[in-house]
Amino acid sequence: MDQELIISPNDKRQYSLTTLPNQLECLIISDPNTKISGACLEISVGWLDDPKDYQGIAHFCEHMLFMGSNKYPTQNDYTSFIQLHSGSYNASTWLQRTKYYFSIENDAFIGGLDRFAQFFICPLFDSSCIEREMNAVESEFNLSLADDQSRLWEIFVQQSDPQSTFNRFGCGNLLTLNKPDIRDQLLTFYDKYYCSSLMKLVVYTDKNLQEVGQIVYDIFSLVPNKGRKKPLHLDNPFQGQLFKIDVVGIKQEDYLFLNFVIPNYENKYLGQPESYITHVLGHEGQNSLASFLKDEGLVTELIVGSQRLNDQVSEIYLEITLTEEGFDNYEKVIGFVFQQIQKIKEKGVKQEIFDEIAQIKHLEFKFKENSSSVLEYIEKLSENMHKYPKHHIIYGDYAYQQFDPQSINEILDHLNPNNMIIFLRSPSFAEEKDDENFISEPFCKTKYRKQQISNEIFQIIKNSNNLKAEKTHKIIDIFPPNIYIPQNFDIIDNIDDNQYPNKIFENEFIRCFHLKDNQFPICKGCFGIQFFPNQEFAINEKERVLFDLWSNIFYSQFEETLYNAECAGISYNLDSAYNFISFKVHGFNDSILKFYKDFIQYLLDFHKQPKKYVKKHIFSVQIDDLQDRYENYFMKSPYDLNASYWKCMIYKSGKFMKEQLREVDIKMNDFISFTEKLFKTVRMQIYFHGNISKDAALNLCQFTHNQFLEFSIPNKSIHPLQIIKIPKNQTYKFEKLINENPEEPNSGLRISFQGEQSLDPTINLYFDLLNSIISDPFENQLRTNEQLGYVVYTNKSNRRGVNFFHFIIISETKSTRQIANRIDSFLSNFLNQELAQLSEEQFEKVKLSYYKDQSQDFQNLNEKFKDFWNEILINQNDFDKKQKLKERIDSITHEKFMNFALNIFKDSKRLEIHIVNQKHLDWELEYQEKISNCEWHEDVFQLN
Repeated sequence: MDQELIISPNDKRQYSLTTLPNQLECLIISDPNTKISGACLEISVGWLDDPKDYQGIAHFCEHMLFMGSNKYPTQNDYTSFIQLHSGSYNASTWLQRTKYYFSIENDAFIGGLDRFAQFFICPLFDSSCIEREMNAVESEFNLSLADDQSRLWEIFVQQSDPQSTFNRFGCGNLLTLNKPDIRDQLLTFYDKYYCSSLMKLVVYTDKNLQEVGQIVYDIFSLVPNKGRKKPLHLDNPFQGQLFKIDVVGIKQEDYLFLNFVIPNYENKYLGQPESYITHVLGHEGQNSLASFLKDEGLVTELIVGSQRLNDQVSEIYLEITLTEEGFDNYEKVIGFVFQQIQKIKEKGVKQEIFDEIAQIKHLEFKFKENSSSVLEYIEKLSENMHKYPKHHIIYGDYAYQQFDPQSINEILDHLNPNNMIIFLRSPSFAEEKDDENFISEPFCKTKYRKQQISNEIFQIIKNSNNLKAEKTHKIIDIFPPNIYIPQNFDIIDNIDDNQYPNKIFENEFIRCFHLKDNQFPICKGCFGIQFFPNQEFAINEKERVLFDLWSNIFYSQFEETLYNAECAGISYNLDSAYNFISFKVHGFNDSILKFYKDFIQYLLDFHKQPKKYVKKHIFSVQIDDLQDRYENYFMKSPYDLNASYWKCMIYKSGKFMKEQLREVDIKMNDFISFTEKLFKTVRMQIYFHGNISKDAALNLCQFTHNQFLEFSIPNKSIHPLQIIKIPKNQTYKFEKLINENPEEPNSGLRISFQGEQSLDPTINLYFDLLNSIISDPFENQLRTNEQLGYVVYTNKSNRRGVNFFHFIIISETKSTRQIANRIDSFLSNFLNQELAQLSEEQFEKVKLSYYKDQSQDFQNLNEKFKDFWNEILINQNDFDKKQKLKERIDSITHEKFMNFALNIFKDSKRLEIHIVNQKHLDWELEYQEKISNCEWHEDVFQLN
C-alpha cells in the first residue's frame, strides 16, 4: 500500500493520487476557493530521444500537437477556447521531459481539459501545418541566436561524445527538420514515445475530488497505453580528456565557466548532497569565495548550481563574471576556486551547515503558502511526479532528512582538475576568430577554440593554498551561522478590524501604512519602503549615471547581508528607477523585523561615510561594470530593446536613453559627493503587512525617523513623472538600427495606442476587455497564418493614469514597416468584421469570463501585500478594487465599449517603436531622437 502524500499543515486543499487503467498517473487537487482551474501533463521524452538524423523532432512534435485533433480538427480550436475563457497555455521540451499545460476559468475547465487530452489521444499531424510549424521552430531558434548563454550551451553539447544521445541539437531548425519524410518521422516518434504509462498528469480545480476524478477517468483513460518503457540514458557523455575552450562572446562581458560532471544523485534527495555543495561553494556571505573574489576586484558575480544531464550523470557548474583584471588573471580565479574546495575538504563536511539548510526548508514547508499562479504550482508538481516517490511529490524539495557526508565527499572528489571543462568567453576573442584554431559550432555558428588545459593552470590549482589576496582583507573560509534564521513563530493575537491598509503615522519625513492581515494568519510578514531622496538624478544625465552607479555599489556592498537574509527565507526586491528607490521584503516576521533595522542602519552608514565602503579598486570595477551594462543594453534582443525605448519615449524625464548616459565621465570624487548628498533630503513611504502589530510598525517608524533626523532634512520637491500626450490622429515614431549586434537576426515593432489620462480605474477595464477580445484573432492571423514571427501578441499598460494598448511583433522575416502595414490591415478587418459583429450576448460572456478571472481572491500573503503596496506607490490607494470589480464591470455596456474601441483606433494617438535589423532596412531612418517637442500629461499620482 502506497504511503499517503505528505502535505504542509498550512495547505487546506485536498489531494488525490490515482493511476488510471492505462497506467497514466494523475494527481488531482481540489481547491474550492480557486476561480482558476488548470492541468499539466509531463511525459518522459525529450531532446535526448531525438534520432540523430532528425534533431529537434521532440520539440517539433510539441508544436504540432497544438494543430488540431480528430475530435477538434480546427487548428486553433484549443488555443481560441482557452483564451476566450481568460486562460493561458504553453508547452516546453527539455532533455528528458516534455511538458504541456493550461489554465482556464472554472466553468470552462471540462471543455478545456477535453481539448487538451486530444493531444495525447488522436492528434492530426495535419500535413498543411508541417511547413508552417517548422518555420515556427526556426523562428524560435532564431530568437536565441544572439543570446550568449544559448550559444554556449550548444558548444557544451558539442564537446560530448558524438555517440552519446546527449549530443543533440534540441531546439531544431529547418536544417535538421526540413526533410521529405518529416511527417512520417513525426508519426513514428509520437507512436514510440507518447504512451500513457510514460505520462504524469496534474489537475487543479474547484470541483470536489470525486467529481473531478470521474472527469479525469472518462477523458484520460482514452490515452493509449502502448506498453512503452521509459527511455533511459545511462552513459557519461563527457568521459576522457577534458578541455579549455575559448568562446567568442557577443556582449561586453567576460565569463569563466567551470563544469564538473558528477554522478546523478537524484535518488539521494533525502540528503540533497548536491544542494549542500552548491550552497557552500556558492555562498555569498562572510568568508565566502564570492565575497572574497569581489572584494579582490577579480569578479562581479559568482553563481554555483547543478543540473541533471541524463539518468547517469549531472553537473556542478560555476558561472563567474570576470572583471578586466579577472579576465587577465583567470588562472588565478580558478586557483581561488580550488582553494575554497580544499578549505571545504580540510574543514570537513559539517552537520551544522546541513542542519541550518534543513531548518529553513522545513519551516518553509510547514508554513507553506499557496502559489500565486496555478500554472506555476502544477508545473512544479508534474516535474516532481517524475522525480520523487509518490508520497514525496509535494514534500520532496523540502525533505532534507538524512545528512549524507559520504555522498557529499564523493561529489567533492569529483571537483578536481582532471574532471573539469573550462569555458572562457569574451568578445575580445573576436580579434582572433580568424585564427585557424577557431572553429564554428554547427548551428549557432559561434566561433570557439579548444585546447588542452595548460600545465600552468594545473600548477596553480596544485598550489592553490599558497595564493594570497593582494587587495582585500577578507578570507576564504567556512561561513558563520546565519543570524536571520527565525526563532519565534507566534501569531500575534490582537485582532485588527481593518481590511485595508491604514495610515498610522505621518510627518514631514515619513508616511506609514499598516495592515495586520487576518486573512492569512501565518507567522510571516512583508514591508515596503519607498525613498524619494535628492531629485537631481531624475533630470540630469550625469546625476542619473551616478545614481545607476550608486545602485550597483550599494547593492554589492550590502550583498553579504542580503544573501544571509535570502538563505533564511527572506525574499526581497531592490528597485532604483525614475525618481525613487523602493525596497520590498517578504519572509518570517521574526526575521524581517531584524533585517529592517539592519537595512536602515546600513543605508545611512553607507551615506554618512562612503569612503569607508568604496575602495578605489572597487570603484574602478563598478565603473567598468556599469559601462559594460550600458554597452550591453544595445546587445539586448529587439523585444527587450523595444520595451526599453518605449519607456524612454513616454517619460519626459526620469528615463534616459543609454546613448546619452554612456558618454558621461565619472570620477571617484564625483561618486563620493553624490553619495553624501543623496539622502541629505528624503521623503519616505513605508508599509508593514502581515503578522506585524501596529505597535511594532510604529516603533520601526519612530526608529526610522530618529535615524534619518540626524542626517537628513525632509524632501519637499519630488520631481513629477510626466507622460507623453499624443494628439489625436497623430503618430509619433522612434527608429533604432541594430548596429551593435550583427548576430541578431530579428527586428521588433511595437505599436501603442494611447488613451486619455484618467483617475477612474474603470478605464483600465475597457483596455483589459479589449485585450481579451482582440488577442486571439491577432495571434492567430499574424503568427499562425501569416507567420510574421514567433513573438506576436497584444497587451495593455498603465503609466501614471494613462493607458496604452500595444501590438508587439518580433520577426526575422519582415521589416518593421511591412509588419506595421500588416497590423493596420488586421486592425481594419478586425474593426469592420469581428468587432462590428460582436453581439451584446457575446460581449456579456467576455465580461463574465474576465470578472471570474480577475475576482480571484489573493492566494497568499505576499501577493496581497504587493497589490496593496503598488496602490500606495502610485498614491491612489484603491485597495478595494476587487470588491468594486462587479459594479465597475457592470457599468461597461456593449455600446460604451464599442465606442471606446472605435475611438482608440480610429481617432488614434499612436506611438511606434521600430527596432530594425540591418537586413530589413529598406528605407532611410528618419526618427532616431527622443521625442521632446510635444505636450506632456501632468503627474496625477504625485505624492503631496
